[in-house]
Amino acid sequence: MVMPHQVQFKIIKKRLKGLEGKAKLKEIEEIRQELPGFNTGPYGEMKSWLTDEVKKTKTRSNIKHQDWLGVKRQGKKQFVLVGCPSVGKSSLIQKLSGIQIKVAAYEFTTLKPQPAVINLKGADIQIVDLPGLLKGAVDDIGGGKRLIGIVRNADGIIFMHDLSKPLSDMQKIMDEIDKAKIKKPKIILGNKVDLARDNFRELKEKFSKDKVIAISTETEEGFNELKEEIWNLSNLIRVFTVHDRKPFILAKDSRVSDLLQKIHREFLEKFKVARVTGKSAKFPRQSVGINHYLEDEDEIQIILKK
Repeated sequence: MVMPHQVQFKIIKKRLKGLEGKAKLKEIEEIRQELPGFNTGPYGEMKSWLTDEVKKTKTRSNIKHQDWLGVKRQGKKQFVLVGCPSVGKSSLIQKLSGIQIKVAAYEFTTLKPQPAVINLKGADIQIVDLPGLLKGAVDDIGGGKRLIGIVRNADGIIFMHDLSKPLSDMQKIMDEIDKAKIKKPKIILGNKVDLARDNFRELKEKFSKDKVIAISTETEEGFNELKEEIWNLSNLIRVFTVHDRKPFILAKDSRVSDLLQKIHREFLEKFKVARVTGKSAKFPRQSVGINHYLEDEDEIQIILKK
């Protein structure tokens, strides 16, 4: 018995109820495949309605995600630098990257995201200085939704706190990130340690489960430790070839095949064997295959078939 068109239409709408984004688009495609091949009459109307739903869903998805489209990603990884107004974020970015950023002794100097790129061990890492997040950012106070969106899209978060100010200031910022249900690798910085070292101990005790670093944008204390931690959280490795001392930057858990593809695709087809010296090798110049996992600072010689 053929199901009446009105009933079938209700079932289709019920199947799509509550779905958004990719899940809804996938369900619509499955429904389309189930419908007969007629493009006129009731089935034509159903297909036309489904086409409209696809357009609406894509439009909603674009609106939902446009908040984080404001900062173009550069480099291998992107970290966001967040904190209350005037905690020293712009000074830190300026010292790390060498670019000139407006710095002043009053709040809200940074009015829009300021991206900068720093080079760590041969890898370009982008740090984005966000305007001071305010309480209620999740509800778009101070343009917070867009800023929260940028945080959501980043690979990690660097929280910065002025040690001369109450800890509750930074806690409010963290609460906003928690409300947005954002979970990212993070570093917590206590700035002005040269002026308030006792307050740093309090910060470290409060966030004992996290990586907490004492810094001073004035004296550059703690900068080397910060750079090392950013590198660690980037989950990148450097691999050197015997012919070039400039490293290839790869993701952790990369294999020889990943390196070959980065050098030249033809190397994958012509690959014969590789000789590796370093942490991933049992002994110097160990012969390994294409699926061998590489580690940071490995040196590799690639031998191709003739």
